[in-house]
Amino acid sequence: MNMKPIALALGALFVSSAAFAAADFATVDANADGLVTIEEAALGAPEITTEAFQEADANGDGALSAEEYAVATAE
Repeated sequence: MNMKPIALALGALFVSSAAFAAADFATVDANADGLVTIEEAALGAPEITTEAFQEADANGDGALSAEEYAVATAE
């Protein structure tokens, strides 16, 4: 699967918010459980769609791991 469009979409969403201009995984992971949920992602990027989040969630567990987040937000 080509992750580049997903990465660009999520990257643009995370970067579009001033609060997430330089957000790292630990910042977005509000409860520090090692995963970013759609709710946590939406706090900084309310424009994020469920579809884009699900595409970034490579293993389909409903949350982004640090690795999935890195891929989704890479430039």
